[in-house]
Amino acid sequence: MATLDWYVRAGMKLRHLQILVALDDLGKTGKVAALFNVSQPAISKAIGELQAGLSTRLFDRTPRGLVPTPSGECLIRHARTLLATLRETGEELHAITHNAPGKIRIGVLPATAAALLPACLARLKESSPATTVFVREGTMDTLLNELRGGGIEIVVGTLPRQKSGSALDEEELYGDRTKLVVRPRHPLLRRRSLQWPDMARYPWVLPPIDSLLHDSLMDVCRRNGMPAPVNVVETLSVSVIREYLATCDAIASLPESLALRLEAQGAIKPLTLDLPTLVRPVGMIWPRMKAQSLSTKLFMESMRAAAIEFIRPAARD
Repeated sequence: MATLDWYVRAGMKLRHLQILVALDDLGKTGKVAALFNVSQPAISKAIGELQAGLSTRLFDRTPRGLVPTPSGECLIRHARTLLATLRETGEELHAITHNAPGKIRIGVLPATAAALLPACLARLKESSPATTVFVREGTMDTLLNELRGGGIEIVVGTLPRQKSGSALDEEELYGDRTKLVVRPRHPLLRRRSLQWPDMARYPWVLPPIDSLLHDSLMDVCRRNGMPAPVNVVETLSVSVIREYLATCDAIASLPESLALRLEAQGAIKPLTLDLPTLVRPVGMIWPRMKAQSLSTKLFMESMRAAAIEFIRPAARD
């Protein structure tokens, strides 16, 4: 253990980490050699040095190329995090020494991107116009993997059902119920007493199976006597949901705060059925042990202020 600990702390080189990540991405030593402009034996030698120093095999050879062993997967995961941290360090040092703008990479769920994020970005740009913001949309599972790997600095959206582990911190911004919505002049809007089974024969837009809302929404349908929809489109894209509802009599689910805004624009109408709270509040998630850059702090301050303004119209309604 002492030898392994020494090698991890002092024996590994930055180039070792870069080669590991490249091998995981490209799968073949020849491609990695071309990337680094060195010979293929040089790449093989570097991997051999690592395996000897760690006393473990890092890759298995298969017909499809090199595949990481469990030890290799562990080392590659941490290598990605370290390289991302070094990249961010360089960017922040450059910003400090050259009085240059900072950069922040955020992950966001689509509903939050359509509703809360624009107001946050407008506030951020008022206080720091030159700060660059990279935005990636995705499911929570995908974004949390990127957060742990260092590809993004913060995730904004509906918080996971359970806290994401001791390595991550989270902050609630506001609670948001779920509403079922349809296009204006949908036949269901003419019903005086709408029941769950009335919706079974219509097309549905559902959250994907790997999203936070899917299982909870399907459970509510079952408990209210409605069979699982058969005519289904699965998406989290707000633009797709909005345009699809405009073309047919489909039913979709949206966060109440977003539904209120789309209703004010004449794009949708909420159905009268009340749903229980299906998901946790909207919030922010970030690495606990990682020092936050000035850009990250400014973004979080802007997000808190935007969230307060965001929920005020809903509160008035």
